[in-house]
Amino acid sequence: MTKINIKQLFELKQNQMLASFGLNAGFEHPVTKGDATEEEWRNWFNNNFPKRYHAEKAFVIDHLGNCSEQMDIVIYDTHFSPTIFENNSSKYIPAESVYAVFEVKQELTKEHLVYTKNKIKSVKSLIRTSAPINTISGYIEGRTAPTIVGGLLTLKSSWVNENIQQNIINTINEITKENNEEIDFICCLSIFACALKHSAQISQFHGVNIYVPDFEIVTDSENSPLIFTYFKLLRMLQDLGNVPAIEYDKYGIKGIDPKIL
Repeated sequence: MTKINIKQLFELKQNQMLASFGLNAGFEHPVTKGDATEEEWRNWFNNNFPKRYHAEKAFVIDHLGNCSEQMDIVIYDTHFSPTIFENNSSKYIPAESVYAVFEVKQELTKEHLVYTKNKIKSVKSLIRTSAPINTISGYIEGRTAPTIVGGLLTLKSSWVNENIQQNIINTINEITKENNEEIDFICCLSIFACALKHSAQISQFHGVNIYVPDFEIVTDSENSPLIFTYFKLLRMLQDLGNVPAIEYDKYGIKGIDPKIL
């Protein structure tokens, strides 16, 4: 029986992606280079993840009219909550449909982590609705919307390789002041990838609640960054379950929702 070495296949794919990103680095204009790199990552998601997940460059909106900053990659549902609004080349995706958002940069740096934290906050701060669901036993209340995964995807690091993990820990501790600023995943394709498992505490200082970040770095030094990124993100998306059903009446569309319990 012929055997397939999964790790080797992912290492080959990672080398192929790194080579492609290297070609993108040849673009003289930084915007052109950035756009090409983002497109490579979106293609990777769309070609390798289950079809229920789709990756687009988009804004995320909520029923109150709030709009996030434009995200390089929005992973959204195409099965249970497929709604997407488009205006010319700009795409607007309801917050209920979103599983994850990512920023794409060439380098892993403190500055890019700060930038990513702020972009993620603009999405995680949005309000999501959750309509009742019709089951064999009748309507049940809508489920609590799971926390949207937010991450940073890069090619290389400005930090010395052996110091990457500690620098991530130091930076996240310094920049994270609220739970909607939490970065959940970081991939530096050439050298390192990790998930951040948060368990923050709220402390009081002179009667004021203070957010104290607490998290665990989850990584795998025995496998390539790409194979860890692929299977860990799949697991994280799987753990989120289904996105909540949109309460369309809250978006101003009347007469089509089930009764509210």
